Amino acid sequence: MNYALLVEYDGLCFNGFQIQKNQPSVQESLEKAATILLQEPIDISGAGRTDTGVHARGMVVNFKTQKTVQNFSRFLLSMNALTDPGLSILSITSVDENFDSRFSCSSREYEYLILNTKYPRPTWKNRAFWYQHKIDVPRLEAELELLKGEHDFRSLAKAVSMKNRSTIRNILEAKLERSAEFDGLFKVRIRANGFLHNMIRILTGTLLEIATGKRKETNVLNILSSKDRTIAGITLPPHGLYFIRAYYDSYPQIDSMYSDRDLQK
Repeated sequence: MNYALLVEYDGLCFNGFQIQKNQPSVQESLEKAATILLQEPIDISGAGRTDTGVHARGMVVNFKTQKTVQNFSRFLLSMNALTDPGLSILSITSVDENFDSRFSCSSREYEYLILNTKYPRPTWKNRAFWYQHKIDVPRLEAELELLKGEHDFRSLAKAVSMKNRSTIRNILEAKLERSAEFDGLFKVRIRANGFLHNMIRILTGTLLEIATGKRKETNVLNILSSKDRTIAGITLPPHGLYFIRAYYDSYPQIDSMYSDRDLQK
């Protein structure tokens, strides 16, 4: 049997998604809990491998087991009781044996939260990046529009992670959203067929430098065409980054899990 889970976690509680030696990880917590419940070794695969400090509101994972989960509600209650604080399993569904949360995924969506206020707000500490400088919002929106389509992101990724890897990615959606609940909170939301290491954090840092006048004479396309990491902007801290959603073209039951999550108020 193959099952998919929808999980949410606080990145500050873990050293990333992937198992780390002698460090807490999302993958390890899920595997330990499922192994106890199903009484067999369980391997968890995730749609994304988030770094330490990066949060997730809708990460899809899957695991295979010889057992049949008879009662989904009871299984979710038990999993949530056994996993570490800072991690919640929101939904479960059965999928066919070929489904893999990572390799079956057609695109992924992240958002980076920017708190653009005069003074820091303690309740947003480690939840959004505080940026006190005035942002040219129309310029930022225009730069995001330029990103749509296929580009080489070599200049906007961690250099050591690009060895023997393609740096071409297709941006399906890139937009700026204002929070309706909190004045001064912006969300840079990007959906693509894949991301390079630190790509969104470097990209958002670069966009902020452009939109605050530090890089008046250039735009993001010029920086991309340079293929030079040294002329791009800073790498923003991980605590402002959130994994929002994974998309699967051939698995509508995953869409149903996200719909169920949105109904859980």
